[in-house]
Amino acid sequence: MKKNTFFYLSAVVFFISSAIFAVDKQAALRIGYADTERIMLASIEYKEIDREARYKIELKEEEGQQKLDALKKLANEISELSEEKRKPLIREYRRKQEDLAVFQQQTKDEVLERQSVDLKRIANKIKRSIEEISRDMNMTVVFDLKPILYLDRTQVTDLTDKVIEALNKEYEEEKQKLRKKMPLPKRIK
Repeated sequence: MKKNTFFYLSAVVFFISSAIFAVDKQAALRIGYADTERIMLASIEYKEIDREARYKIELKEEEGQQKLDALKKLANEISELSEEKRKPLIREYRRKQEDLAVFQQQTKDEVLERQSVDLKRIANKIKRSIEEISRDMNMTVVFDLKPILYLDRTQVTDLTDKVIEALNKEYEEEKQKLRKKMPLPKRIK
């Protein structure tokens, strides 16, 4: 009986002291969040990379369209020829068809690889910026906003705008350094 009473009394003391310790710890707990998707989309670097990628895709689409038009033209020529004259052109048609398929696959692979590299680089910059700002603000933990189902915004700190500002400032500084390193072309009079 004494053992049971001692055990229960020990358990109660343990839980009370744990609760008090948790309350003390909670007072020091600083929670923040950042909307990484919004940060990415608001990043000047991301916008410039996206614009450049779209331009390159348009150029590749034009090149692909030219190859497709040449293929259609050759198909029309073949259809108007006799059987004897078709054979060498059919081989050329198949070769051009294969070239077009290879071109399309290479273009797709290049675009995906470039996007992957660029997005990883930007994601790493976002992560680094969140970490630096969180340390400066003495945050205990920072969450990404997207997987959170409920958030009482009065109880946490939103770091999103600070991260966007820091990233854009850093990117502008990088661009300035590059401009200083690369001399402008001399103008011809």
